[in-house]
Amino acid sequence: MNWSAMNFPRCSALIASHFALMVFLLFVGLPRVPAQAEIKNKKLIYYGWGSPDTRYVREQWIQMEEMPFDGVGIVVPVDRRAWAAGKRDTGNQLGWQVVGERELRGDDFRDAIQDLKTAKWRKFSDNFLPVAVSVSQSAGLNWFDDARWRTVANNFAVVARIAVDGGIKGLILDPEQYDYALFRYTDQQKQLGRSFESYQEMARKRGREIAAAITASMPDPVILSLYGYSVAFDFVASGKSLKEAPYSLLPAFYDGLLEGLPRSGTLIDGYEQAYGFRERAQFGSAYRRIQDAVKLSKIPLRYRQQVKAGFGVWLDYKGQANYLSPGEFQRAVSDALDLSDKYVWLYTEGPRFFPPTAIEPSYIEALASARRSMSR
Repeated sequence: MNWSAMNFPRCSALIASHFALMVFLLFVGLPRVPAQAEIKNKKLIYYGWGSPDTRYVREQWIQMEEMPFDGVGIVVPVDRRAWAAGKRDTGNQLGWQVVGERELRGDDFRDAIQDLKTAKWRKFSDNFLPVAVSVSQSAGLNWFDDARWRTVANNFAVVARIAVDGGIKGLILDPEQYDYALFRYTDQQKQLGRSFESYQEMARKRGREIAAAITASMPDPVILSLYGYSVAFDFVASGKSLKEAPYSLLPAFYDGLLEGLPRSGTLIDGYEQAYGFRERAQFGSAYRRIQDAVKLSKIPLRYRQQVKAGFGVWLDYKGQANYLSPGEFQRAVSDALDLSDKYVWLYTEGPRFFPPTAIEPSYIEALASARRSMSR
């Protein structure tokens, strides 16, 4: 994924997009979306290039809830003026600055909190704020740098406070290594030359620190991680050494995170590896893989209690607009919801939902039908 290319609709287009949505609803009509209780407490979340920002939420939350989701990943701009002027790349998104050198202040995001408070959600019960942790802003960060990790912990605390004050359910944690290999031991070892075991110990310590920062204001956090332990287990299951895995330090970090979370906290393995799945059997195999990944945890009891299986579905997989037909899309989402423990998240790059852009009505109907199938 090239998240640096994310570009959200300009605020000046909101009136036109609102009109387009109303026309769409009038002539096509969205199917009835079942109440949460009717779909067995499963949750369908949108998080992709078309994720809305807080101002869009403030102005369009009623229209947003016409879409068949239970929540969405919401972008918090750092510089609101620059955002309104069109600077909407990852350099101006709060979630991408958390691992940077700058210590963030909660007072700087009061307007964003007010945006979120304006929305009186009726159906979008599970909204999230995203945090990406292995990005260009991480440059220079090493696991043994206490001062830098204090800044990172502070920044996680700021995001968690925004989430709680804004009525947000939890955090989307994106550990994918975009421009900096924070979780790859073979890269990190070049900085200090220390053993794999010493890096695992520090990664676990940092996980506990991050969990403490989050739970200081979020007592029952839901952390939807786009990759879980399973991304490293996929490598190990092929007969290779964890030490050599691209995400070799991720299990230790997650162990620390689990240790720092209360028993009521939840870590979702969002299993981004499911992006291209078409068959129910693939989701079933992935569910078992998430369960088997407990073998990488030093605290298996906590893993079994608090790590839950989720799945990612990419509608326009690798840029293929018609990768899934509406019928195939419906079955994939339905199977993912059915076999997940609770959460499924939908990713797109071209098609957008907020407002609906480059998305055929048949795919929206497919989503709604997938949700309806869960009520039966």
